[in-house]
Amino acid sequence: MPDITSFDGVSAGARTAAQILAIIEKIDLAIYNLLNTDKNAGVTYRVGDRTIDRDGYLLWLLDARKTYERQLGALPAWETSVYDDPDL
Repeated sequence: MPDITSFDGVSAGARTAAQILAIIEKIDLAIYNLLNTDKNAGVTYRVGDRTIDRDGYLLWLLDARKTYERQLGALPAWETSVYDDPDL
């Protein structure tokens, strides 16, 4: 798939709680694998335009997790819908 060159025609809605929880789970798995794999001790990671070591990647993952936790906490606790009966 080729890279997009413009955001024209691209649309999206707000993330749902389930989507945010799935992202947090992926981050948790990345953290778990990073901490439990000795073979990655000397590996460098590319994050955007930066190259960072294992410690920097862990800090980046933890910061990303906090960001998604804040987004999850900002969602409404419940949603209310009302049906307006036209026959009443």
